[in-house]
Amino acid sequence: MQDSDGSRATRLSRRELLQKTAILGGLAAAAPIIAACTPSSTTPAGSGGAPAGKVTIRVWGYGLDDARAKARLDVFTKANPNIEVQPVGGALNIQQLLTAVASGDPPEVINPDRSEVGSWAGRNAADPIDDLVSRDKFDLAQFYPALIDQVKYKDKLYAIPQFANIDFLWFNNDVLKEQGVDPASIDPGNWEALTALGAKLYKKEGNNVTRTGFDTKMQDGRLWTWAWANGADDLISKDGNTAQFDNPKVIEALQWAKDTVEKQGGEKARAAFAQTQNFFSPQNPFLIGQTATTVFEQWLLGVLVGPNPNANFTTVLPTLRNSKTPITLQAGSALAIPHGVKGDKREAAWSFIKGMTSTDAWNAGAKATFGDRASKGMKHTPTISGNIAADQEEWNNIYKPISASYDAAVKLLPAALKAARFRYSGPVAQQVNDIITANVNDALQGVKSPADAVKKMQTDAQKAIDDFKKGPGNR
Repeated sequence: MQDSDGSRATRLSRRELLQKTAILGGLAAAAPIIAACTPSSTTPAGSGGAPAGKVTIRVWGYGLDDARAKARLDVFTKANPNIEVQPVGGALNIQQLLTAVASGDPPEVINPDRSEVGSWAGRNAADPIDDLVSRDKFDLAQFYPALIDQVKYKDKLYAIPQFANIDFLWFNNDVLKEQGVDPASIDPGNWEALTALGAKLYKKEGNNVTRTGFDTKMQDGRLWTWAWANGADDLISKDGNTAQFDNPKVIEALQWAKDTVEKQGGEKARAAFAQTQNFFSPQNPFLIGQTATTVFEQWLLGVLVGPNPNANFTTVLPTLRNSKTPITLQAGSALAIPHGVKGDKREAAWSFIKGMTSTDAWNAGAKATFGDRASKGMKHTPTISGNIAADQEEWNNIYKPISASYDAAVKLLPAALKAARFRYSGPVAQQVNDIITANVNDALQGVKSPADAVKKMQTDAQKAIDDFKKGPGNR
């Protein structure tokens, strides 16, 4: 799911990906929140080598159909009246961008998912921006370190992050109460207990599932999270050259997920039940208790608050297995400059990136979103911009308390950011994730054993890495 100004919730089911909603609002904690990192001062919306004459830039992957996006752009255009921005919404396509680069007419700015930045960089479709950062003394410390690390390729910086989506564990307290379970008693590091909880909360009528007790979301890309939590730290080596899925801890994590869903009627039954659900509606499966416990990003708050600002739920972070140490997965987008953008066009593109990710722009976006939602009788719900100072302003001074459940989730954001890791973001990230999804689902549905699925995962991921390295022009 991609919101209008480019934040992407990257790990939805295929059905959920087809449903579009503007749910990423602004958020601030009821009481001041301590930042995960120390914010720097506001970065000017236009500085450094900004072009002197009139310049038009195209921005692919950035739409203008919500208040936040418009307000951020307004801040930029007021500071840079000589730069005309032509935003083009929608998801980016690697082949389309490669064709544009090859033709000598690339867009000036792109807004890819951060996990895809290595794909653009490795294929010479994006250029590093270290020279611009250094020249303008642009302060990268204003962004969360993990987000900056994710947009580096071979130690060079290729983008500036915007938005972060971070996984929580979610518990529907009404369902737990019905079954006599105290949310405070649940240990997220005790996998056996989570499996037992899922079996206890699961319901069926005849042969049909009517409630998923615990959805690990393994089928939707969470192998990374559960493998990390089980002690398999690097599924792809840090240099990006070696697949490392053939780790007994990866097999063990996948076997656990399979065992968990088997105790709830099996993956095919769960998937069939999911097809009947309407995620972006008052009938959201978690909200109405069709899913009792699940893994999902923090922006689920925005889906839930419209239908029910008094929803009764608990959020916690996943933890390392048999531990209290939190660990979670973050994702989001970033702004980059394609290869071949030069001169005034490159300067204008860089001015756009700096301006759109500035504290001023994010603050304006948060206030506009708050006002827009208030005018419609709606509550303001969370986003994480990636800009530390802007997040603190939004969480502490713009967000207004909603209810105990929502406020507690907001207060969890700093801890989530500190615990967040990112999945492999090298040149074949999309191929690797497709390989993972296919083999994980084969294992969950019984087509392959978890051991065979991981073996195939390892073979195919390594081949994708090796084939890329052999490709002409790749770097």
